[in-house]
Amino acid sequence: MNNPEPDENYSIQYTDEDQLLDSTESNGVNAGVIDFVGEPYIPSMKHAVKEGTEYKVYSRRWYILAVFASLNALQCIAWNSWGPIADTSKLVLNWTTGDIALLTNWGPITYVTTGLFFSWVLDVKGLKPSVVAASFIMLIGLGVRCLPVGIDYIKWSVNIGQIFINLSGPLLSAAPTILSAVWFPPHQRTTATAISTASVSMGFAISFLVGPLIVNGVETTNGTSINATDGSFLLYDSNEPLDPVVRTHHYHQIMLLMYIECGVGALLALCTVLYFPSKPPTPPSASAATRRENFKDGALLLVKNVQFWILGLAYSIGTGVYGAWVTQLDTIFENADGVGQDTCGWIGFYTNVAAMLACLMFARLVDCFQGYMKKILLILTVLATASCLWCFLLCLKIVPFRIEFLYISCISFGFFLPGCTPIYYELTVEGVYPIAEGVTTMALTLLNRVTALIFLLILLIPDLGIEWMSWAVLIATGAGIPLLIIYRESYNRMNQDILEQSHTVVVTDKPI
Repeated sequence: MNNPEPDENYSIQYTDEDQLLDSTESNGVNAGVIDFVGEPYIPSMKHAVKEGTEYKVYSRRWYILAVFASLNALQCIAWNSWGPIADTSKLVLNWTTGDIALLTNWGPITYVTTGLFFSWVLDVKGLKPSVVAASFIMLIGLGVRCLPVGIDYIKWSVNIGQIFINLSGPLLSAAPTILSAVWFPPHQRTTATAISTASVSMGFAISFLVGPLIVNGVETTNGTSINATDGSFLLYDSNEPLDPVVRTHHYHQIMLLMYIECGVGALLALCTVLYFPSKPPTPPSASAATRRENFKDGALLLVKNVQFWILGLAYSIGTGVYGAWVTQLDTIFENADGVGQDTCGWIGFYTNVAAMLACLMFARLVDCFQGYMKKILLILTVLATASCLWCFLLCLKIVPFRIEFLYISCISFGFFLPGCTPIYYELTVEGVYPIAEGVTTMALTLLNRVTALIFLLILLIPDLGIEWMSWAVLIATGAGIPLLIIYRESYNRMNQDILEQSHTVVVTDKPI
């Protein structure tokens, strides 16, 4: 990330709404954190900030964050369009489970193959060019899926569209910590990162809700419960071709879902073009005004940093497997009594709503009690492992199966584990600072996608069954506990901001 040299005179300014969010002293540093957190970080001359520099906070940062979070949510909705309507798609489009898995696989495949390049783009070109590019790359993918190629050729247009949609993922996934560092003061950084990451869970939740609501299905003799064309419960053998009228009806519903997503994508792309600056005129903190390592040096330092790898693996193994696992709920629970496509859709919806709320709650907790990120992560990981174990025992019917228990276990699992994501991002950035936030977050998310890709590729192995998925997610979640225990936390960026906390503060209501 290329940061500008600060001007000679800055003032830090807050609106009335900012003061409501600020549980800290007027200097923007947690009142409970007066001394350095951990080992003191003293910036070198290369990364030093001009003496006497003052800082400013702009209300427009919330608009920037809202547009960016909406793009993240839409990208996730588009990526997960097919999982929640897998039963209908297989029947109507004559697809297989492998076809659905491939559409999901394009996410980690494109991330792994292009992540390094897009990390360079984000670091060298800056926030606005990267976000604008991501929005239009995604719009191309959304548009390709809407092409009127016909029901027999939609597989090709959808796969091409999914590739473009997922090409926007690396830029959007790596940018949250850059946006929060450039636009937000220290006591709101984790919260801002959490809003960006929570939007991913919100996107998942919306996809599980909207997909089945728009795309009805076909009532089949094998127990799949979806409505027929006229709302009656006509039964069709899932092993036989569908009635052409029924098939066409549901094909039109699938295309309607594609049109709606494309329309929202066009609106958000327009917002990025009209107004989405890379940075405010003046920085909000000392660390925001500090020059970062260049891309090459930062990447090399990151690769050699053992503590980064410990924390990166703790994050990526658990959340990577979980992210892939949650897209396969329909398959995982297909043999459970009373659990069909609609039930899995609601479980997915509530699970991701819980994840969204957890991101916001735990991030605000971290902002209010700075210096306790590792402890909070460890507690959340233990609780996530316990929830996963309960879900695991239910899936294998080792404990009595009840649909209420399935809901509770999945929702609690989705609350505790994804709720760790913004804390992982911020703790990793703190530990490796002054390496650029974009490089660090891209490396974290790249590890996450590699793990997810491995999980999804295993799905393509024929006759493997589904029990291994429950084992995999349990082991992956629990693996984070020992890794967090041995991790040595450090707060380099926070300590630099504490060092600069004596700068003048002017509290005003600054217009957007």
